[in-house]
Amino acid sequence: MKHLKSILLLTAACLTGCSSNDDSEPKLNGQTPRPMYVEVLGVSRTAAPTTTETLSTFAVHYEGNRYNYIKEGETWSKGSWPTDVANDQKIDFYADTYTYYDTHSTSYNYKDGNPYIHFTVDGNASNQHDLLVSERKQVSYAETSGNVSFHFTHACAVPHFTVQLTDAISTQYGGNLTVKNIVLKNVKNEGYYYYATKSWSDLSGSADYSLTNGPITVTTAKQALSSGYLFMIPQTRAADGTNGTYLEITYNKGGDDEKAIIPFDIDWQAGTSHPINILLRETVIK
Repeated sequence: MKHLKSILLLTAACLTGCSSNDDSEPKLNGQTPRPMYVEVLGVSRTAAPTTTETLSTFAVHYEGNRYNYIKEGETWSKGSWPTDVANDQKIDFYADTYTYYDTHSTSYNYKDGNPYIHFTVDGNASNQHDLLVSERKQVSYAETSGNVSFHFTHACAVPHFTVQLTDAISTQYGGNLTVKNIVLKNVKNEGYYYYATKSWSDLSGSADYSLTNGPITVTTAKQALSSGYLFMIPQTRAADGTNGTYLEITYNKGGDDEKAIIPFDIDWQAGTSHPINILLRETVIK
């Protein structure tokens, strides 16, 4: 496994133009607007975990508001500091790359004062997005001159799969094997990420994910599956036949479709890349 680098973003909220006592500056609710800008100093779905260069959208939640930051070219869109918040009032900010895609989410959910994200993994492996999270608590405009820095971390585990034949199976099938589909089955796909503990809880669901987009020719050379990097809720499960997490391999044998089942242990940790090689051997392929 490989740990992913965290991401540092700097969100700058500052006055533009004239000072607050300039009557030419437009006002909302009697207060001067305070635009909020973003600058990416260094950070994903672009077939890999998100980096600074590939981050293009994220959502920030604060004081019951949500603003979606979108990058157009090299420029980020801008939000604003809440107009009903005094300069010296300290407020909390929560940012993530998931609720941007959830158009129904206007603010975070709270349990016992603890904000959380209710997260569901996309059913299409190729459409999944990296989940980055960050928080800044007790920030006032007066103390920071509107500068709010976010240190993003990866909240999901990132499994990715390769496949190959053993020499024995390669010889048995004339050098290659046609695999029609590989499906990752029985994975928990729904859960709650809590900011206070930076952890997941109440995992549920039992989802399947197709790791190929059509038949593939498998040889003794290791090849990556078309699903690329998956972004899964961290979870630990023991191999237990079809009761646990397993792979279902559909392959061609003499013109007929055959299925092979490969149960395996998983210990998927947040912010960690998990390379998994599917080795088709005699105990799997008959």
